[in-house]
Amino acid sequence: MKPSICRMVIALVDPVSNNGSDLSPAVITRVWNDTLVNVKTIHDGSASEQWLTSVSLFDTEEEARTSGGHCCFWPPRQ
Repeated sequence: MKPSICRMVIALVDPVSNNGSDLSPAVITRVWNDTLVNVKTIHDGSASEQWLTSVSLFDTEEEARTSGGHCCFWPPRQ
């Protein structure tokens, strides 16, 4: 898929700031290219948001998890 501003993705985050979950919904706020974006996360907890800049965007959760570091991926289609 092609990223664009306002599209939703899932970001890998620190579980401490997200009520124990390492996955957080995020909104694309800037597109650098087809695989690099800025996002604003929506946390489930007292740290209600986080900005992540220049994060890699992957097609699947598995690809994102094997990359390491801050990254995001497209939600799976149901």
